Amino acid sequence: MTSPNNFADFFNAFMLPTSILDHNFNTLCTYKYELNIKNSIYTSKAIEILKTYDFVPGVISIDIFINIKYTSIQFYHYDNKPMYILIGPYTIKDTNENNTNDILCINKTNLDNAIKLYTFIIENNSLIYPVNKDKSPCVSRAIEYIEKNYTNEVSIDMLCKELNINKCYFCNIFKKETGYTFINYLNNYKIEKSKKLLKNPNLSLLEIAIAVGFNNQSYYSTIFKKITSKTPLQFRESILKH
Repeated sequence: MTSPNNFADFFNAFMLPTSILDHNFNTLCTYKYELNIKNSIYTSKAIEILKTYDFVPGVISIDIFINIKYTSIQFYHYDNKPMYILIGPYTIKDTNENNTNDILCINKTNLDNAIKLYTFIIENNSLIYPVNKDKSPCVSRAIEYIEKNYTNEVSIDMLCKELNINKCYFCNIFKKETGYTFINYLNNYKIEKSKKLLKNPNLSLLEIAIAVGFNNQSYYSTIFKKITSKTPLQFRESILKH
């Protein structure tokens, strides 16, 4: 984790009131907080609300009042303890015309971009817990996402939105670390799962295709043969002979 003395460099791109909280919700450091904001009832309220959430790495929006908001980015430190980036208080320009001077008024697009950049920096400094220590956090989380959701429709766009990560960056690092494009990895995983189902002669190919997340039998058979050099039926026959 970056030392407190270097946090200013981390935050300079955003100019947003931001603080870092440890796993006990103690404030490690703050940036761009005026004294009246730093000690405000809003921040204390935001932290109390944050304590009520079950910890899951990702982004949480916290509404203090209808026009006073915070955003928390949750992640794991290297010692696998939860930590929090807390952005706010702020208001969104198009929802609060009569803004108090103490509260920063920002554009939602700028806020979203800042959150994406914060998350990108966290990802690239390995601050989100790895599922597999041999892989970067974003690739590990992508593999975990595939394993949990392969039976449903899964796309790169959906996954990048879920991980809050740049699509181009994700595609490059996923191919570099796994040796597969995301689609090829996903299809290989689905085919491996379908092989187990093919051992059951009572299941039709259509049922198996749908069970592992393919929309139709024809596409499933095409991908199966491309990966295994056999059709699903040929593979099933070879298994049942033994």
